Amino acid sequence: MTKHFLRVFILGTLLMSLIFSTNVVFGQKPTVEKVQRILKEKVGFSANEITKLEKGEYIVRQLDVETDGEVAFAGALKLEAQRDVVFSSFRRAVERQRRKLAEERGFFKKPATIKDLAKLKIKNSKIRSLQNCKPGDCNMSLSSEYIKKFTEGFDWEAQDANEKAKKMYKQIMVDHMNNYLQKGTEALMDYNDDPEPLSLAEEQKSLLANLLWLDDFAPEFREYLEEFPNKKLEGIEDLATWEKISVAFKDVIINSHGIFYKKESEGVPQGLIASKQIYANHYFHSSLSLTGIISFPKAENKFDTYLFFVNHTRAGALTGTTGKLLSAAVDGEAENNLTTVLKDTKKYTAYDLAGGEEPEFESEGGMIQRLLGNRLCIGSLIIILVFIAIIWFTRKKEK
Repeated sequence: MTKHFLRVFILGTLLMSLIFSTNVVFGQKPTVEKVQRILKEKVGFSANEITKLEKGEYIVRQLDVETDGEVAFAGALKLEAQRDVVFSSFRRAVERQRRKLAEERGFFKKPATIKDLAKLKIKNSKIRSLQNCKPGDCNMSLSSEYIKKFTEGFDWEAQDANEKAKKMYKQIMVDHMNNYLQKGTEALMDYNDDPEPLSLAEEQKSLLANLLWLDDFAPEFREYLEEFPNKKLEGIEDLATWEKISVAFKDVIINSHGIFYKKESEGVPQGLIASKQIYANHYFHSSLSLTGIISFPKAENKFDTYLFFVNHTRAGALTGTTGKLLSAAVDGEAENNLTTVLKDTKKYTAYDLAGGEEPEFESEGGMIQRLLGNRLCIGSLIIILVFIAIIWFTRKKEK
């Protein structure tokens, strides 16, 4: 279950980092030495791993966490290529994984409307399950206020009850997204599907407080994220999306928000992308990622481009004694998924620079392996948030 989700989130977040090219100035010029120092001191990369990174190897490391049910990873990749080549390679690597995961997807306009969810299909059995919900006991993540909409005064015996319930559920997601975009993190709902309520606002604040990179590369971006949407900052773009994936044989609907911060300091183009989960109907409490890309110009119009990212995801299935046992399997699978994306990015880049055809990829196993891989995939969530950047960047290019 959580394996699949993390994979989507990782891919979505990574590609967001390929968006940059405005003239906003960092407080301090970034250098290769600073990037390496932060990877050592903040992420825990060893001197040997830094050496491997400089030679073009991808590095992924699990981070220590203090919160029960949380999984965190950081990774980095250096590519000797111009940013357009890096973007193209990374986009293709992400799309390759995304095609295996996302069943349906779309984005929210501003303001969001129910038309934005027209392509989202909800099974009758899924919507019918809300009939027996009550605050503290519901199989879909919702607040008490929203749960009561389906249990107090709603006519489940009506001939069109299923369609009305689906429309109301979609409207709830629209209202929730609009409240967040207009009022910020404080407007996020409290989940009351379990006996112990969960504040999404507090979850996101906690994840942001411990997020790497921000203080080192752009403290002004941290302030923007903390005060969103009231804080103003030049070089900001954002996009809200929705996706439906299959996780542990359930349809998981994920609403996400990506915020892109682009700037250039003394000829060094940089970009930071914060990707946050706004809502998920099953399994996942919260998720926040930050991806960065820094491209250092070299002689003869060449570049050394560093791609780095960090993700924190919290899932109820990973809490308690059973969750801790399951977490070990999730950690290994998530690391493998991240490595696959970085490996594919490197392969695509090499083929692009050599002017070759589409590279060949190793088989990823048969039906049994795919079924096992659907048990608990946090990686799917990361792919989704990275894919936000693909959509956004492509749309900007077409204008």
